[in-house]
Amino acid sequence: DESDHLETWLTNSVGTDVRIPDLRIHGLTFQGGRLLVAAGKPVAQLMYTDAAGSVVALCLIQSDTPRAGFATRTTNAFDMVSWGAGAAHLVIVGDTGRPDLEEIAETAATEV
Repeated sequence: DESDHLETWLTNSVGTDVRIPDLRIHGLTFQGGRLLVAAGKPVAQLMYTDAAGSVVALCLIQSDTPRAGFATRTTNAFDMVSWGAGAAHLVIVGDTGRPDLEEIAETAATEV
């Protein structure tokens, strides 16, 4: 289990606390994480899959601008739910039409 190492590495790389939420209650299995770049800043991406092999990703970027509440939107073939927590902005991304994406975001928000 490399979860502790991954959390430490991503926290140090992104500049804000990164925790891997347990999303098994939604039928999601944690597969791993990686470091991406968006808007010139490091982004932590945590990947999960369900029994059908569909991918759900949680992305986190450091932010000095607080953001309240959840926002939902669809872009092309993806649904997204975003929110702020502490010094971070987060987004859950899944296939369009995934009915439980908001519930997944709510669970993740309590654990990150």
